[in-house]
Amino acid sequence: MLRKIAVLLLVLVMFGSVSYAEESESVTPAEPEAITTESADTDNLAERENALAQKESELANLAASLSDREQAISKQEKDLAAKNSTITAKLREISGTSAVLIGRETQVNEREKSLMAREATLARREMAFAQESQKFTDSSSALTKRESELADREKALADREAELNAKISAKDAADKLTAREEALTKRETELAGREAAERRLAELEEKLTNREKELNSREESLTARENSASEQAQKLAAQAESIAKSEAEIAKREQEIAAKESDLAAKTQKLAQDTENFAARESAITERENQSVVKAAELAELETLIKELPAFNPNNSTEASVILTYSIPAEKRRELIAMQRAAYAKYNAKRITNAFEDYTKAVEAAPEANYLAAYWAGLCAERLRNRRDDAIKWVNKALEINPNYKPAQDLKARLERRK
Repeated sequence: MLRKIAVLLLVLVMFGSVSYAEESESVTPAEPEAITTESADTDNLAERENALAQKESELANLAASLSDREQAISKQEKDLAAKNSTITAKLREISGTSAVLIGRETQVNEREKSLMAREATLARREMAFAQESQKFTDSSSALTKRESELADREKALADREAELNAKISAKDAADKLTAREEALTKRETELAGREAAERRLAELEEKLTNREKELNSREESLTARENSASEQAQKLAAQAESIAKSEAEIAKREQEIAAKESDLAAKTQKLAQDTENFAARESAITERENQSVVKAAELAELETLIKELPAFNPNNSTEASVILTYSIPAEKRRELIAMQRAAYAKYNAKRITNAFEDYTKAVEAAPEANYLAAYWAGLCAERLRNRRDDAIKWVNKALEINPNYKPAQDLKARLERRK
């Protein structure tokens, strides 16, 4: 509507400037420029109204945000009260298990983290509110400055109108006065609209001021609630400290129990070792008994062989029964007797090389005792070509084990005579 009025005024002024171009000379073109400036000011007023409406919407959103914050803090207070009662109940239910106390400590830590996060959120919201308040203050200052500029322009416009009226000729004064009256009437209407707009702006500013006061009171109440929440958090910290002391006592008891368990485990381990030692002793005794039985059987077998072989002397015999006189385990003697018989079978079958190999293996099976196999290895080497040195080596081996062995002494003397 204001733009339409400005356009009509512009058309009227331009029509008047065309009709009286000769009289007005260089003054008449200034009227359209003033009206254009006035139209721009009108647009600025409209933009200012839109900006104030937007600012009111933003403050309404901020008020809603603060209301949500109040609800969140109320909920937090309820949660803190519930948590306080829960912790009190749990303090009564402490029975000495460290797992339950660790779980409670974890819950308290999570609650502290949640409180810290909420405090950070409140701080960010307070910062945003301060920034919005600063923007509102800047906008109010700009609005005041714009009103001052508008008043200056209106004054300049009035001065130009006075100059224009002075230059109009007396002949057309009545017509121009009528037109001027109409223009002034329109301008009065426009100024009335502006005054109404300014009143609306003043009302909006008053509403915003009241809203700001209300928000400040809410902020104070929120600060009081935050202080109350901080006190409750301190109480929770004290309760957590008492829980920590209880946990320390429980840990001490657990250490004592662990020490007792360690002693019990040591005693159990010692008992197990004693049991193992006893079992080993029993096994050794059993093995000794078995060895005594075997030795008794061997002794009986040896006595039987000696009875079957009259005047038996191991230092003179070349039979397998010599092995029965060795001071080695019975199983080893049986093994050597079997190897001796197998090698002798090959020797008797004229397979001297194979017999020599079997006899050397028999010596290696019992190098500390088997002088019989060493003698037979030397005897086989004697019968082989170019093996005289090996024969002497094996005979010396037999005499090293048993220096009194007569067959080895005779074989050595025979080999030495062949030099």
